[in-house]
Amino acid sequence: MLFDFFIETIQFDFKTFGKGDVKFIFNGKPIKNSLEIKTPPRNNTVEISFSKTDPADVGSYALLHKVLINGFDCVDMFKEISYQVDSNKHKVDKNIFPNNLYFGYIGKMNFELSHKNDLLSQAAWTIADKEFNELKWPQKGEHRREKNFTTLHKDSRYMFTGCQPPSSDEITSLVDNLEIGSLSMPVEMMEFKNKIEKWIDCSNHINIENFQEMKHFTVSNGVTDSLSTFLLNNKLIYMKNKMYYHNKAILENKDVKIKDISTDTPDAGSKILLEFPSPWYSTSDLIDTIIMAKKLGCYVAIDLTWLPVTNTDIKLDLSMVDEIYFSMNKCWPIQNLRPAFRWSKTRINDSQTFNTEYCIYSKIPINVFDKLIGKFPLDYIIDKQKSNHKSICKTFGLTPTDVLWFTRHENFKHDSQHYISKHFYLDDFVCVVNLLNNKDKFFW
Repeated sequence: MLFDFFIETIQFDFKTFGKGDVKFIFNGKPIKNSLEIKTPPRNNTVEISFSKTDPADVGSYALLHKVLINGFDCVDMFKEISYQVDSNKHKVDKNIFPNNLYFGYIGKMNFELSHKNDLLSQAAWTIADKEFNELKWPQKGEHRREKNFTTLHKDSRYMFTGCQPPSSDEITSLVDNLEIGSLSMPVEMMEFKNKIEKWIDCSNHINIENFQEMKHFTVSNGVTDSLSTFLLNNKLIYMKNKMYYHNKAILENKDVKIKDISTDTPDAGSKILLEFPSPWYSTSDLIDTIIMAKKLGCYVAIDLTWLPVTNTDIKLDLSMVDEIYFSMNKCWPIQNLRPAFRWSKTRINDSQTFNTEYCIYSKIPINVFDKLIGKFPLDYIIDKQKSNHKSICKTFGLTPTDVLWFTRHENFKHDSQHYISKHFYLDDFVCVVNLLNNKDKFFW
């Protein structure tokens, strides 16, 4: 039996009747009294034997009543393990059959029991169990869950897949104490634009040049609005093979052709969409791609979602770019508000522009963002988490990428079965956000 999670404790509970007797051997050692094993090794051997004085005594038998794994009854997982009847004691047509949790014939069953006991698996189950939240999003389906084996198993399995921003008591406290009434008025859009640009310019890690060339500025609910406009208004788009899964998912069944810019050289004037920075591709490779596209006279759009959590110093010249999308929703815990912004050299005729020009955008998220950038510098989270990130990488044997939240580990590979989505590739990485959120609370 192979369990794809960490087993902290496993306990076998038998009910015996009459003169039945059960012996339990774990890794060659008899276990008596409480059949509970704590923190078992990765690979284990189990032998369960049943005996009784009179083989014909049908009133003497045993039932495997419960198998508690990490406190949850998983006994049904053990029904199909083969049980071998002692042919010297019983004359039966078949002496090997599934045990079905019933022990009436004298005999035994042997099986191997393995689980994942590496540090990441231990951390995954610990967080899933100790920090369980009945409300979980974003995810498809029901968002309110019960704490049971199924939900903890799923949470632990995907504990380090995808990404939400880390918690921040300081940022959350400021947001929670704002009064809605004071946030419901429009902002002076050009003043607000200039304020954000100056705020970005103060970063010690990010250098964006030639903001002045981006004359047009709009606000939106997350960068997905901007991405959707770009994706659905072009017939041919060049992008990297691995990006945020929304891009290719939204183009399913659409008359839009996608080419991999890493292998297909774009024609002059082609439309290019890049994520910058990216956990899959080096920042220098992306800069070279932007320069190449500019020389070919291509139209370049850049999603800067991961820019606030860059793990390397970045310099970006906007004279080579036609539009950019920016938010702090993967850096600050404001994903329930999702303020986002688009800069462009030319006016983009879509609902986002219409809403901005006619002042019918959502006022509260934008005003909250305005309050936050007046209090916290762009580098606040990066500088706060850098040392913790380094410590976690050392503890768990992780290799950093150009995006702070994503790291590589030899045991984490892309799910070729596409359980989440055939366009989802973030499972290439170990996302360290949950480890950061719980640092110094558990064993790391």
